[in-house]
Amino acid sequence: MTAPSQIRPGLADIVDRLVDPRVGVVASVSEVHRDPGAPDFFHYGALAANTGPLTGRNNFRSTGGAAATRQDAVAKAVGEAVERYCSAWYELDQLPLTSAASAGFPCVAPEEFALYDPAQFAWPDFAPEPFTEDTVVRWTPMTDFHTGRRVHVPAARVYMPYFFYTGSGDAPICQPISTGLACHGGWSRAALAAVCEVVERDAITIAWQAMLSPPQIMIETLPDELYDLVARFERAAAEVTLFDLTLDHGVPVVLAALRSRHSGGPALVVAGSAAVDAHTAVRKALEELAHTRRYSQLIYTRLPRLRPDPPLHRTVTGQREHLNFWADHANLPLADFLFAGKQRSDFEDLPDLGTGDAAGDLDTVCARVAAAGERVLLADLTTPDVGELGLSVVRAVVPGMHPLQLGHGLRALGGHRLRTVPQTLGHPGLDPAAGDNPAPHPYP
Repeated sequence: MTAPSQIRPGLADIVDRLVDPRVGVVASVSEVHRDPGAPDFFHYGALAANTGPLTGRNNFRSTGGAAATRQDAVAKAVGEAVERYCSAWYELDQLPLTSAASAGFPCVAPEEFALYDPAQFAWPDFAPEPFTEDTVVRWTPMTDFHTGRRVHVPAARVYMPYFFYTGSGDAPICQPISTGLACHGGWSRAALAAVCEVVERDAITIAWQAMLSPPQIMIETLPDELYDLVARFERAAAEVTLFDLTLDHGVPVVLAALRSRHSGGPALVVAGSAAVDAHTAVRKALEELAHTRRYSQLIYTRLPRLRPDPPLHRTVTGQREHLNFWADHANLPLADFLFAGKQRSDFEDLPDLGTGDAAGDLDTVCARVAAAGERVLLADLTTPDVGELGLSVVRAVVPGMHPLQLGHGLRALGGHRLRTVPQTLGHPGLDPAAGDNPAPHPYP
């Protein structure tokens, strides 16, 4: 996730130096024109350089961003393309292949990671393998923010794309995705955005899988700038609800949900954000909502609805299928629990932890995460060509925080937060007999 306000100074010069169809870090940037009747946001797409000829692996190239201003939308699309470029630069044979028990270097203990419950490995067609002290994986170093010490984590949690090659000996312990990957102007800002994204995904997956009914933020209490963003959706005949998903750490997390009551658009679209202050969290959640809504609209109009497949939902296997499931108006009642809460929050009562300084904000957020019993690990993935432009790309990993997974059959049920945090906040939590939410999550 890229915060445009930190890239905007000198954006035109940076884009000119980044973008070139033959030798640029970013191959192209272009405006995506708004469909008639869509909410009034700017949309831009970007295409990262193909790292295949240079690294031996093709990276994820297509990116996009939406914002209330053209400049911010460009910055989001470009920043995400830079993330996809930098995260693909690694030498596989330079990553040690060993188990934690046999490693000659400090490793995060496998049991620290919130991944899968032991019972999940008996599920039909469940691909991941148990991660234990004896599991052989490739490792890469990160820095513990709280101690400054170097510690190794599975490389699959840091680099992207990351593939578990057949016969490589590298056990497929997780689904490698982009959570905690961020580009910013400067290391502290990049690290802050990376940590906040991990916090965001933890909160959203816990809320969904534990079927929480979180407090709703009263739209009428928003400041004018944020109320204007909501109004852009409402003028497009869509109903916006904002939820306060702030958990035990106290870092503001906001979930924005869009429900459409007419048959011309997807039934449910959601997006979220965590930030050091509620104003930023709400703004970013609403802009991400516009971005995801456009993708969901394309899926809704161009693809057939998924074949119903309860209770396993084996047809929901990736990002596109998650959005397609919730594009279907027949599935909308499955999200009723989310909107059932009676508690309402005034925007002014939401936390503001900002210090006015990126390094100070990073200290604050990491201290909050530590107070919740988790530790923050950071890796600088900035390549020299990107660093020369004043940009940084950082990956954050918080082992105990609950991971977002794509594919309903791959949802994570391990770790302790899923079964303890809801109760500490006064929610019922998971019913051991009934299990977690049987419906696939709506997150992109």
